[in-house]
Amino acid sequence: MITPQLDISGSRLHRAFPLLVLTGLVGCASPLDTDHDDVRTIQEQLGTIHVLDEDRGLTGGKTLKSLINEINDNDIEAKDRLALESRLARIAVLAKIGESMDITLLETRRQTLQNNLSIQAVLLDPAIAKQAVRLQQSKFESTFDLSVTQSRTVISIPPTQASPEQTGEADQFIAVPSVNVPLRSGGNLSVDWTTSTGLQSSSGGGSTSNAAVRPGVSITQPILRNAGYDYNESSIVIAQAGEARAEAATQYSILSTLLQAETAYWNLYRAAEILKVQKDIFDYTKKTLDDTRTQVNAGYGSISSVYNFEVTLSNSVSRLLSAEDALAIAVRSLKSTIQDPELSLDGSVAIVPSTKPVLRTFDFNKTLLVDAAVRNRADLLGLEAAQIERTIEVLAAKNQLLPELDFIGRYNLNGFDATGRSLPTARRDIFNGTAITNPSGFSIGVTASVPLGNEAANANYQSALFSRLQAIANTRQREVMIATEVLDAIDNLQFGWQQILVARYEVAAANRNLEAMKTLFQMGERTSTDLANAINLLALARINSVSQDSSYQIALANLAAATGCLLGHAGVEWRDTSRLDLLENPQALSPPLPYDVADVPPAEANPKKTDPESSDASTPATPATNDD
Repeated sequence: MITPQLDISGSRLHRAFPLLVLTGLVGCASPLDTDHDDVRTIQEQLGTIHVLDEDRGLTGGKTLKSLINEINDNDIEAKDRLALESRLARIAVLAKIGESMDITLLETRRQTLQNNLSIQAVLLDPAIAKQAVRLQQSKFESTFDLSVTQSRTVISIPPTQASPEQTGEADQFIAVPSVNVPLRSGGNLSVDWTTSTGLQSSSGGGSTSNAAVRPGVSITQPILRNAGYDYNESSIVIAQAGEARAEAATQYSILSTLLQAETAYWNLYRAAEILKVQKDIFDYTKKTLDDTRTQVNAGYGSISSVYNFEVTLSNSVSRLLSAEDALAIAVRSLKSTIQDPELSLDGSVAIVPSTKPVLRTFDFNKTLLVDAAVRNRADLLGLEAAQIERTIEVLAAKNQLLPELDFIGRYNLNGFDATGRSLPTARRDIFNGTAITNPSGFSIGVTASVPLGNEAANANYQSALFSRLQAIANTRQREVMIATEVLDAIDNLQFGWQQILVARYEVAAANRNLEAMKTLFQMGERTSTDLANAINLLALARINSVSQDSSYQIALANLAAATGCLLGHAGVEWRDTSRLDLLENPQALSPPLPYDVADVPPAEANPKKTDPESSDASTPATPATNDD
């Protein structure tokens, strides 16, 4: 086997080396090329709005007409109506399949603070702002610089009548190590130790050499423009104010997210309680229908009453299904807020709120609450930090109105070895020689620059003044808005308490009305429509009472948030809650259920036959009421 070889010797090497480098660069995959491919893939997915069909998870089922035909076919005889009612009962008692988990309001806050990705993302803003402060502080860091130069110069002297052509070479080596120290007053201090050697030779055979060592110190100090600690450290204070503004925005965002979690929690409480009400109403309506049908079969009562209660029962099932759907949405809303990675967003795990509402009155000192809000509100603190930034910018812009006047000074020591190239000899010559052989050097001076008109600096100064006035106006406006929010929250809370009292009275009146209508209906003095209306009135009253309870809790949370606080017995320390793993590692949902929750569970595919009348016998005669 003959292996081909590449001859890159001599001049071919110079031609082949750039080609090899170019080939290596082309052969390496660039990260930017991958990004280009990702962008191209995204663009390919755009441009067409697709149809939601079976390929995307939507499959058609039975039509409404076929379902109506089934109902009509089963509704020919009375026994078929009983079968339909049994189906309605099956729908009514259907619960979401899966486990249930109790959760308190305190646990909701903790989980939200720990897992919510929007909070974890906003927690990075103060860290980013802190790096901006470090960046500004680093401008006063000292630097070590080194410059090394080796040069050769060819000298050619043309021939003359007196001398032939002469050539020569001059070699020179220069090394300049230095340390530069930025001064907080705006100047710069530089200390260097310049060393150099030189050798000059000619074609005549003569040569000269020398060595020199020149340590020195130089300073540049602005006197007017760019001078002073206040101007040169202003950028650091501005960055620190920006960090405070970022922390204020982070705290405000966290408080808003926690308020969203509390609102979702009490909305879940409302949905769960409404579902209980609808179940009680269904049980009561089913019991009333069964009792009325028994009376008609016994020979007294009107068949129209049976039909009327059948319609009422169907409406009750419809409202029960709506309440169950609202509960599922409320559970998912709370899950999406707390974002526990162990809880899937589907219905496999139901969350049950275990914290009871706080139903009590409060006394409000409006002046103290408004003052507390002005002190605590993070958004107002952020505006105050922005106002500090604008004030410092005014001071910095005012400094730029001054003319530029800088002091420049340098002092250096000189050591030489004119008879050789010995750097140690040159260094000793700095301190052992006389003022004649190695005199010290120095230079002082000033530079000035005065703009004619100074329009740019004046414009920047006026702009900084207007920005500061704008920041002051924004701060004052936010104070007015905060006071308004606090007072509105107090009024809403007081109004909510009055609504709770009215709702309790309404529930009691609706219960009395239902008992009276039930008695009069059994005596034949009221129609079934009157009794059905009384049942619906009680359902509406109980739902309204539950809604007022949850609205009162949300109003309490809104009042606390309006003052920049949270309800509870302990505050929230959010600075140490950052979890970068939630942002770096993708979160996977738990697998969904392998069957539809509206279907009969696999374990109950062949349930044992039970007597529907036996289960109804244990139902209460009157729906339970909420008397918290």
